[in-house]
Amino acid sequence: MNKSPFTSSPTVTFEELFPRPNVLFVDVRAPIEFAQGHIPGAINIPIFADDERAEIGTVYKQVDKDTALALGEKIARPKVDGILAEIKALLPADLVIYCWRGGKRSGEICRVVNEAGIPARRIHGGYKSYRKGIRSFIESPRKLLMLGGKTGSGKTAMLLGLKEKGVQVIDLEGLANHKGSVFGHINEEPQPTTEQFENNFCDELQRIDPNQVLMLENESHLIGTVHLPQPLLLQMRAAPLLIVDVPTEARIDRLVQEYTSTDKQELITATERIARKLTQPKLLEVTAFLEQGDFRSACAILLGYYDYYYNRGIEKRKNQEISSLSLSGFDLDADIVRILNSLDKSIIE
Repeated sequence: MNKSPFTSSPTVTFEELFPRPNVLFVDVRAPIEFAQGHIPGAINIPIFADDERAEIGTVYKQVDKDTALALGEKIARPKVDGILAEIKALLPADLVIYCWRGGKRSGEICRVVNEAGIPARRIHGGYKSYRKGIRSFIESPRKLLMLGGKTGSGKTAMLLGLKEKGVQVIDLEGLANHKGSVFGHINEEPQPTTEQFENNFCDELQRIDPNQVLMLENESHLIGTVHLPQPLLLQMRAAPLLIVDVPTEARIDRLVQEYTSTDKQELITATERIARKLTQPKLLEVTAFLEQGDFRSACAILLGYYDYYYNRGIEKRKNQEISSLSLSGFDLDADIVRILNSLDKSIIE
């Protein structure tokens, strides 16, 4: 790639793009960078493969910047036509190209694309600027209402039902590909990185009217391996909490239906992760029931464990406004209507 004043390529700032940008992002970073975190919906057309990026980085650290830049241009030059063809295939989209800091990589690709007669811009400050912008966006105060309840209550299904009724909802566990417990990874896709979770959450957040209440499920600081952003967690802990009280039998029914088709050994392995708190005798009981295919008895023991720690957690919420609502647990549609009727009407106006 010939050297050029890439800073002259057209740029656009985070503030000009968001919220809800109507553009197609092209991420020219290496695949490993893209996998760690990217703008939702972005297309990865990398200039460098992961090993090439690593090689350039080593030269930068061990030799000098100019030698690293020369190596980068040597590696990239033969790829230009192929990259340009991939970008042309995306037309007629409104293209915005980015790299880590909005510098050399995106600047050079943007120049090549513009010179080929394709209008494209790059993000001023790159992905780093985007991350700074979304963290600020997530930190903004919002009107939250939390939905809580013991394991197996069907809170996610309730939230999604409320969403269909017009309530503003974001499914945190859906974004995290995890249901929250030690069994939460089962029957789910691999979890995103915490960074990508934040990006995806912010993408959902941009669809929300900040003047109306947003309902979220009451979560701990971790959903599987995903860490909730601390500013969001603090807002969640300060928001009113509505706890749905669902009968144990209904909760067991839901869990049995959800996990019956799961490999027994996978359930046993997950149970072993809570062996210390569950106690060895109860672990042996649960294992025996699972091996026998008696999922109901296994669930009953496990719910005793989860209920104990759930109650302990709620007792610590001394400064949170907490209310409760008894539900049947056997009729989801009726329970959703009951929750809806209990809410302040301003939530869905």
